[in-house]
Amino acid sequence: MASHERRTRIEIGEPDIGFQAGFGFYLGIVVTGIVAVAGVVADASTATLLGVLPSTVTAVAIVGHIYAKRAYGLPEAIGGSRWRRLACYAPAVAFVAPLFISSIDTSAPLVTATIVFALLTAVSGFGLEQMAKNRYLDAITADNPAATWTWYKTGIRNDERVMSAFMIATIIIGLGMAVTGSVVGLVWVVYGTIFLLSAHSDFGGDWYDFDPNDRWNPPEIRAHEAGLRIDKSYRKSFVPWNAIDDVRLTDDELVLERRRFGRHSRWFDIRCDRSGIDDPEGVLADLERVRCRTGNTAVGHRSV
Repeated sequence: MASHERRTRIEIGEPDIGFQAGFGFYLGIVVTGIVAVAGVVADASTATLLGVLPSTVTAVAIVGHIYAKRAYGLPEAIGGSRWRRLACYAPAVAFVAPLFISSIDTSAPLVTATIVFALLTAVSGFGLEQMAKNRYLDAITADNPAATWTWYKTGIRNDERVMSAFMIATIIIGLGMAVTGSVVGLVWVVYGTIFLLSAHSDFGGDWYDFDPNDRWNPPEIRAHEAGLRIDKSYRKSFVPWNAIDDVRLTDDELVLERRRFGRHSRWFDIRCDRSGIDDPEGVLADLERVRCRTGNTAVGHRSV
């Protein structure tokens, strides 16, 4: 089969215990929220609701746990589709929607119930979405990476002139706040001044000099057959090969030109500090090798 038609094979197995529990809890919160809102609308007593809701969330969570255990491929199915991941937040939107319908009498108890369960559903939906996304990424990047390196970012956010301009603006705003009697303004003035002194003199060392030991917990990039997997301390993301237009090595950076929404911009590029890569030439060669082997295609996957 041609490389443009090839898709990375995903190994489907029983969802892990963490996803089972997360899915069951999410389902329990959604159903309990529906029961709570319905109870408030039906003018049920507080004692009745307090007696029904805990048992409802427990029972539904158990059912959801059992269902998720038997639903092979469920986390990968949710995590592999942007629309399915967004659907995790649909119940939260549904809870608050009645508040914007003029024909519905929004009493204080109803407003409280909808807002509380909208927040709980949104939080649990976020957890479910992230778990599904991470498990999908684990599934499509199960092969050994062709290259692995630490991503010390470069670019405009680390540009000395940009940061200096930002600190000057901070000092000016701080002075304006201090004139009005704000002590916080003085703090911003001191902060901006110390930053500028550090950047343009030997005071405190140079904040822009690169030292891998001085940067805390940077992301790691792994090049797989399916694309690039970016592991951060709090989440994972994925970039397929067909979104990478070019890979090049300069005197200062390893640059992966990335296209998003059908357009290319340096704002989308993955720019890595060359001095933070142990073997930049080797990494470049490995990247070119895996791109050639996959035909520079997305192999059936999208950015996640």
